[in-house]
Amino acid sequence: MKTRLLFIFGALVLQGCGTMAYTPEEWQIKEGVIPRLDVAGSVSFENGQTSTEPTIVYSYGGSKLQTTYNAITALMTNQAGKELKKNSNPVRSGQPKKIELKVTMLESTYIAFYWKSTMDYEAKLGNGQVIKRHVNHGSGSLYQDLNGCIAEGVIDMFRDEKVKAYLSM
Repeated sequence: MKTRLLFIFGALVLQGCGTMAYTPEEWQIKEGVIPRLDVAGSVSFENGQTSTEPTIVYSYGGSKLQTTYNAITALMTNQAGKELKKNSNPVRSGQPKKIELKVTMLESTYIAFYWKSTMDYEAKLGNGQVIKRHVNHGSGSLYQDLNGCIAEGVIDMFRDEKVKAYLSM
């Protein structure tokens, strides 16, 4: 009987362990967090991350979340397009512009009922400039932490002076 109980307990504990798929989801950015952006001409965003290799973005106590940097970048690219539409101030016509995004690292760490994430990304502007940035986010929810960190990347990009100057030229 004692052996059977230990086996059942062990099986239950192992159910919480393992690698689960994480699908990045858009986290809403509050109105006014991204400044109004002067934009001359049309702007397109492209996913520059070609890697579809699985990567672990969270690991703690035997539980892991896995996704790809291509999927993370796809979310950031889509959200950047939506946010630019909401926050753009068309100033004049101009040449079409392109921003190629590439997330190169996203990781969340558990700290006593709180998660803290970091993300590295690149924004390659159509004029050849490459902006490499690092953002942080924290939350009491793991999924909000990861998704919020991607949203922080979008906010950070639109606050960058080089990106603002590129959009307005």
